[in-house]
Amino acid sequence: MKEWRSHLDQTKKYAETVKGNLPDVRMKLEKVSDEVSRALEKISKKEAMLNKGMAGMTGNYKSTSTTLKGITDDNNKIKAHIEEMEAQYYEIEEELTKIQSMMDDVGKNISDQSPLLKIKKAIEKV
Repeated sequence: MKEWRSHLDQTKKYAETVKGNLPDVRMKLEKVSDEVSRALEKISKKEAMLNKGMAGMTGNYKSTSTTLKGITDDNNKIKAHIEEMEAQYYEIEEELTKIQSMMDDVGKNISDQSPLLKIKKAIEKV
């Protein structure tokens, strides 16, 4: 029972201490609250000012970024087209090499006079 009574007395003392300090603490907290509010207001104003100042730059960045993306896409399309054309070029070059080879063979056969000489010799013998 004594413990309970001492706890109750101690609680009453703490309550009186809190009541006594409450006005002073409340004033200090209100001052801190006012200071924080003013600081937040200053930060908001500076943020708005920076946003206005940077609006032009971010717009330029966004338009430049969009332009760069378009140019990159065009470049990739052109690279793909060049690769296709190179593949066609190599196919045509191979075909040309085959045709030149065939023409060289035909030219050799045409300029080869050995069958004609054999016929002349045969006629001479007869």
